[in-house]
Amino acid sequence: MRSLFFNSKTSVMKKIKSIAIGIFLLVVGTTISNAQVNENQSKGPHNGIIQNVGDYKIEMVERENNCSFYVLNTKGKTVSNKGVSGTVVFEFFNKTKATNPISLDINNALFVEVPKANIYTYCTISVNVKGKTITSRFRNNQVSEHDINHGHQH
Repeated sequence: MRSLFFNSKTSVMKKIKSIAIGIFLLVVGTTISNAQVNENQSKGPHNGIIQNVGDYKIEMVERENNCSFYVLNTKGKTVSNKGVSGTVVFEFFNKTKATNPISLDINNALFVEVPKANIYTYCTISVNVKGKTITSRFRNNQVSEHDINHGHQH
């Protein structure tokens, strides 16, 4: 009888452990998912879209004919653009690409002209910051699927 009691007690403990582990994984998974969604949709100090890139974050601010990028540290503070170099590759609706160099701008911005008469769907910035190359890809949020499919904006 003692072994029967011991086995049922062990069985109950295993079930409790399994339930506790399941709840823990559910809570952790939900927390991580929410953090990723909020992080990818967060606005930066210059009202742009932020993406994490290793030890840095890159913020993109879109305008009609140009984009500004800001390299941010892990605390969200803008890093000096002194000595920073790089390019932006624009991908278009027709699967072609164009590469433009970045220019250093005021307030530590990295400035790039958007190729005219084209609608880009994505742009990929690749910059050298303090000897380290960082790269991030952004979707063009100012263009609709209709514009992309039609080939130009109205």
